[in-house]
Amino acid sequence: MDKRKIEILNAIINSYINSSNPVGSRTLTKEFDLGVSSATIRNEMADLEDLGYLNKPHTSAGRVPSDKAYRFFVDELVKDNSIFEYYEREFKEIETMLLEGVTKISDIYENATRILAELTNCTSYLISFKRPDTKIKLIQLLKIDRHSVLLIIIGNKGIVEHQLMDIDTFISESELYSISSTLNQYFVGIDIDKIEKLKIILKGNLVNYKGFISNVINRISKFNDKVSAANFYYDGLTNILNFKEYFDVKRAKEFMSLIQDKDAILEIINDDANVSDFSVIIGNENSENLLKENSIIRSTFKSNNQNNGVLGIIGPLRLNYRECVRVVWMVSYNITKTIDGIVR
Repeated sequence: MDKRKIEILNAIINSYINSSNPVGSRTLTKEFDLGVSSATIRNEMADLEDLGYLNKPHTSAGRVPSDKAYRFFVDELVKDNSIFEYYEREFKEIETMLLEGVTKISDIYENATRILAELTNCTSYLISFKRPDTKIKLIQLLKIDRHSVLLIIIGNKGIVEHQLMDIDTFISESELYSISSTLNQYFVGIDIDKIEKLKIILKGNLVNYKGFISNVINRISKFNDKVSAANFYYDGLTNILNFKEYFDVKRAKEFMSLIQDKDAILEIINDDANVSDFSVIIGNENSENLLKENSIIRSTFKSNNQNNGVLGIIGPLRLNYRECVRVVWMVSYNITKTIDGIVR
């Protein structure tokens, strides 16, 4: 596209983002100093429509940007590195907000979604990946009563699993201690995926509890099966109601139900996750039908140079991309910096 078409397209997009009304040549002439006549603007708009950058609503003489137009607009925006410039004051303010009332890392994640929702007026989300424990750190068997035992398994990354087990045969506390000691001797420090194939030798009275011990080993080998793959946080669910596109109650309810469905959101984010650390997914680029009239701005955050999760915002196509892209990037940068500081 030539420079004039780009200027007119950018003007249409900015006008539509601000007003949500289809844009005509008369509006552009009033709002922007494009240096050309209304007739020239109309001709350029016709060309842009032919090129697939503008759509014409049936009830209006004006035009609205297409997904293709937003994609062009965003790609040009992120090419301008000034959007990612570091401003000490802004970063310090977000860092302070992130650490407000924090006693554990999950508090940082909850603060992050709140900050994103407040600063962008969109619905925000954050997914923190749970890295499964690879080895066993401790196994403990505690007697609850004559017929039940509590199995406690602690992984090398701190995940703790409690399982209540029924027992058919009486087992004394001293014998449970001996079983725990034997299991720790064999399994502590061993890769979890190798436990099931590992053969252990039982001595003395422990032979009498072979069936029970076999059941315990089976549960230990499946330690990671019950650990959720990720934690999901969201905020600003009702922010979507501020946008004209969601004045339709049915559509708003469908959107809210989708966001509250953790499994559905995790699947969508995994499907749409680009290989890049930062991305903007626009309209039909979304895999979920309910989000094909929305944009997602997402960014990974890290700890020790490993991806710890992904955060982002979901809003209508006519987002203030310049501001929203910047906010998502600043929050993700600050989370990485904050978590790295805590871990070290």
